[in-house]
Amino acid sequence: MSKSLPSEIIDFSQYEIASKGQLKALRTNGTWASAWSTAPGDQAQLLIGGKRKGARESWLQTIVSPGPGRVAPICPHFARCGGCAWQHLNYAAQLAIKTKPLAHALRNIGGDSLELLPPYPAPKPWHYRSKIELSFLNDDLGFNRRGCFGRIVPITECFIGPSSNREIIASVRSWMKRHSLSCWDTRSNSGLLRYLIIRQSSADHGVLAALVTGPDCPEAALRELATELSQLPNLRGFVQAVQTSVASAVVVDEVRVLYGSNHLEERLGPLQFSLNFQSFFQSNPPAFANMLRTVADWLPVRGHLLDLYCGVGTIGLTLALSSGCSLTGVEIVASAVEDAQANAERAGIKADFHCGNSEEWPELACDVLVIDPPRSGCHPKLIKRLPQEGPAQILYISCNPQRFLEEYETLRESYRIVKAQMFDFFPQTPHVEMACLLQRN
Repeated sequence: MSKSLPSEIIDFSQYEIASKGQLKALRTNGTWASAWSTAPGDQAQLLIGGKRKGARESWLQTIVSPGPGRVAPICPHFARCGGCAWQHLNYAAQLAIKTKPLAHALRNIGGDSLELLPPYPAPKPWHYRSKIELSFLNDDLGFNRRGCFGRIVPITECFIGPSSNREIIASVRSWMKRHSLSCWDTRSNSGLLRYLIIRQSSADHGVLAALVTGPDCPEAALRELATELSQLPNLRGFVQAVQTSVASAVVVDEVRVLYGSNHLEERLGPLQFSLNFQSFFQSNPPAFANMLRTVADWLPVRGHLLDLYCGVGTIGLTLALSSGCSLTGVEIVASAVEDAQANAERAGIKADFHCGNSEEWPELACDVLVIDPPRSGCHPKLIKRLPQEGPAQILYISCNPQRFLEEYETLRESYRIVKAQMFDFFPQTPHVEMACLLQRN
């Protein structure tokens, strides 16, 4: 970064949240400046760069006067690692700035008939993620550097990851250096070690670790690591996942159990789930359980429930169990459909799960439609179908509320929002989940 960039003191008493979580402050000339690690109410000296996405890209030099919510981050990797954006804010400030703009937007479109419930805080602000995935790159182990995905920040501990991650990371890093094992090189598409995945159950705190490697990782070295990790408390299993693909994601060809089991037991209320290191599952199960209990109380109905984008069936199965509804689920990922059916059988719930595109499911008539789409939102085809074909009630779970608000512009002539609540699943980040109950006008 050039030191010749102009410097300016900017007041963050007027701000907006940018797409990645950095704050945008209004400058005296009426334009916006966007900078990481700034807090509401800060007076901050910034280096002002070029225009990007409607604001000047800026870099924090010094805090002239701190805002009331500012605290010292507890993680030594904060501001370089791309995982957390808001460790410099106390939790009350985080919850307020991520929920107030959305609450304002919901009140504007919902009017007096909307029951907007208070935001539901996360059960705990630290060590809440049940799963983290670290990369071996540039001869070390860590997370992607913020804004630079070809480089990593070497990590000693993730403060939002599973509580036992520090010991596992230390053991694996020491083992890697002791045996001089090569890390993946994205330029040459070569190297033995690719990823380290750590998953922990919130139910019994059991831990599962998976090492993703090339096919030629030395067997004796792997057995040595398995013996070392087996001494850690609560470790339920350690597996090697062999990957030959050069894809920049985990694409596993073979899984070998080197210690214990390849599965953990997880619970959401009365439901029990068996998860391996790749299983798709909500990253903060206790927070998710709070949401499930809440929305189950919203729908004291019997009849038929259709669950689109159902994943492994967590929402639909919870509602079916509490209300006695029959359940049909639709999901595009075949392995998730298999897990959903197994989860239903384990719970003794009669349900049918189908592999396919949710937007192409032929019959939307039901008593309650549950929609829980990815961050990109629903397929436009589904949003266009709902005003004509949708049922009397829709329960919409959104991990990207801004996208939901855009979709609601198409739905609002046919549906009104009668109840909504935000849930914080991801402290130290700008992300918030939302549940909305929609009824036909």
